[in-house]
Amino acid sequence: MTQTNSIKTLPEKAPVVVIGGGIIGISSLYHLAKRGVTGAVLLERKQLASGTTWHAAGIVGQLRESGSQTALSKYTARLFTELEGETGQATGYKQNGTLHLALSDIRMEQLLRNHDHARRMEIESHILSIPELEKIWPLVNYDGVQGGFFVPSNGQVNPLDVTQAMARGARNNGALIFENTAATKILTKNGRVIGVETSQGVIATEKVLLAGGMWTSRFAKAHGVTVPLHAAEHFYIVTEAVADLPRTLPCLVVAEERTYWKEDAGKLLIGGFEALGKAWGKAGIPDSFEFDELPFDMEHNEPILETIFARMPALAEMGIKTFFNGPESFTPDGRPYLGPAPEMPGLYIAAGMNSNGILNSGGVGLTMAEWLIDGYPSRSMNSMLASRAHPFQSNSTYNADRVGESVGFHYGLHWAGRQIETARGVRRVPLHEKLKSQNAVFAERIGWEIPMYYDPSGEGWQDKPSAREQYWSPLVAEECAAARDAAVLLDQSMYAKLLIQGPDAVTLLNRVCGAQMDVAVGTSVYTQVLNHRGGIEADITVTRIASQKFLLVTGHPSQVRDRAWLEMHADPDWRFEIFDATSSYALLTIHGPKSREILSALTTDDLSNETFPFGAAREIDLAHARVWAIRRSFVGELGYELLISTEFTHGVYERILEVGTPLGLKHMGMFAMGSCRIEKAFRHFGHDIGEEDTPYETGLGFAVDLNKGEFTGRDVLAKQKSGGAATRFRTVTISVPDLDISGPYLVHNEPIWRGDELVGHVTSGGWGYRLNKMLGLASLHRDEGVSKAWIDEGGFEVQIVGKRYPIQVQLQPFYDPQGERMRG
Repeated sequence: MTQTNSIKTLPEKAPVVVIGGGIIGISSLYHLAKRGVTGAVLLERKQLASGTTWHAAGIVGQLRESGSQTALSKYTARLFTELEGETGQATGYKQNGTLHLALSDIRMEQLLRNHDHARRMEIESHILSIPELEKIWPLVNYDGVQGGFFVPSNGQVNPLDVTQAMARGARNNGALIFENTAATKILTKNGRVIGVETSQGVIATEKVLLAGGMWTSRFAKAHGVTVPLHAAEHFYIVTEAVADLPRTLPCLVVAEERTYWKEDAGKLLIGGFEALGKAWGKAGIPDSFEFDELPFDMEHNEPILETIFARMPALAEMGIKTFFNGPESFTPDGRPYLGPAPEMPGLYIAAGMNSNGILNSGGVGLTMAEWLIDGYPSRSMNSMLASRAHPFQSNSTYNADRVGESVGFHYGLHWAGRQIETARGVRRVPLHEKLKSQNAVFAERIGWEIPMYYDPSGEGWQDKPSAREQYWSPLVAEECAAARDAAVLLDQSMYAKLLIQGPDAVTLLNRVCGAQMDVAVGTSVYTQVLNHRGGIEADITVTRIASQKFLLVTGHPSQVRDRAWLEMHADPDWRFEIFDATSSYALLTIHGPKSREILSALTTDDLSNETFPFGAAREIDLAHARVWAIRRSFVGELGYELLISTEFTHGVYERILEVGTPLGLKHMGMFAMGSCRIEKAFRHFGHDIGEEDTPYETGLGFAVDLNKGEFTGRDVLAKQKSGGAATRFRTVTISVPDLDISGPYLVHNEPIWRGDELVGHVTSGGWGYRLNKMLGLASLHRDEGVSKAWIDEGGFEVQIVGKRYPIQVQLQPFYDPQGERMRG
């Protein structure tokens, strides 16, 4: 195993302490050392790689769900080709490629979309026919296979060897590794990290990276930090040596059968990610755990083994040498947790790799080093931020119940109707039972039960996977029509609400927001929270409800993240407090041309446009309650957001239905809202805008006030604005005239071409039911600037499922481009 440093005792202090000696911790240490951080310390309770890393399959892929994540995976693959030359330690890396098979129309379409995405990311890939597949992988039975997707530059690596190579590289650059040294406690003062207590003594430090794999959740929880993950059993088999097995055989993935196959030293290693896995270590992980195996559960694995033998009948003659079972950690949403822990300044998290630790290792290590040194990563980590975790997710039972299904996230079909089945009903809006009685069809989001659409038949979700028109489309169309012609009621109570109050509340908001926040009481401001690069950290509305009190509303995934960002950027001497009021208020929104008429019947307050214009906020009488009403609409119609104290919500809701139903009021779900917001080109944080995008690049420059004084990112934005409106990157709206609702859908990541030049990609898309068109938002890029004149020249095409379609491109939304309906 690894030779430890010649230093036998712990240093008294260190610039960074990494807890955990798996591939993620070692990679982070390696990248810290390569960036010149001398004396960084890594602590490992036993030996390096002795938890999960040592038994990983070591498959290395590159295509991920976003461009930034794919770039990091490309970096990992490149790093594996360079480590042996740098360190002299072999890694066993082979670029054999990966081959994915499709057994259904929807999976074949997904592979074609992956092929499109690979072209955008400059990764060579090929769509292969059955005869071509048989030449590359002749051993399997191709019955039922429609085609394949091959990425030649992917490959496989020996997990132990690559860990040793990174460890050697880290030590060669001044890092210190201490095995058989357990971290027992993170020491803090005034809530901030000041050191680490270990089994061998104390190290003073202001920065700690917790990369403890499956141990991370319980260790973090003991310190009041939420890192939701849990260990699950993972199974694979290894055959006897196979005569004439090519060492260059690509890794094979049959996602619909939940299996993967790879050459392993002249043998075949075959594993799977079953739809419902087995939680392990519910009572904790034994202190003695080190390179341990778990019992192989033959009964649990029988179905997937039968599938494997049916796919490769020759296995029956090969013989199985090893039935292996080892633990791996999985998270509730199938994505890792990376970045600063919001509960403890100075603590950083890198855990929950969901069986992707090896292929994530290089990129994650690079990113964590950037966070620890520069204070911020060079690429967007939005969907993987540690601060997306909500406090309830530290619940051990929740994680144990979810982890089996999380195993299944790894493979299988991903489509809009795929639903979470475990740990349901955790968080419910006040009107949950009322909405259920209206035949709401719920989906789970961070524990919340969220109405996606309303089905009078009561059938709810059906197992009919499709990447195109859905069985619920006619119902969503009715909801959108009601928004246009009458009114709709949408429950958005799961959205986060933060009260920021005190003498310096306005100072804090003006520091982090692009808009002027020192507005009159009774004003609602749409703004972005910005980072030092001018990028967007949050997309919010803020209402001034008193001279020293502001109410911030943000998306439900950002409940913890946005509060942490505000606190992180506040001056210690400022007088303010932040109260999470999410559970204190329901948020009902009513939209449509009859929304004013409906509310006016329930109040004596004047809701006319002259008295109550767009962007205004008032506390009004409504039914028998006092309600904050805000003139806003995310669907692009006349609309009001109603913030109601939870105990009054049922009464107000019942009266709205009583008055509104005869006028055509319908309930609306999130699918319909999503369609409407795309028609209006409203940006969605996490899809269309994020940390790497500035307001000027995404068409949100109207929400920036460069004259209000200094604020985060101002200098970058001022420089960008001075260059003119034609920025290098620019968000546009697109329409695909040649597509109808039954054709392939715009979703995201589809490449956009202008002739032979790749000029952008779709950030979100779908069917616009009010306009009866396929619509989307896209990001275009051009070194000379994306000017309106260049856009108006036309000639753009979007590539969907391997085919190019002409598109109409414009800066304005396609639905009500002047906003007359919303502001009327």
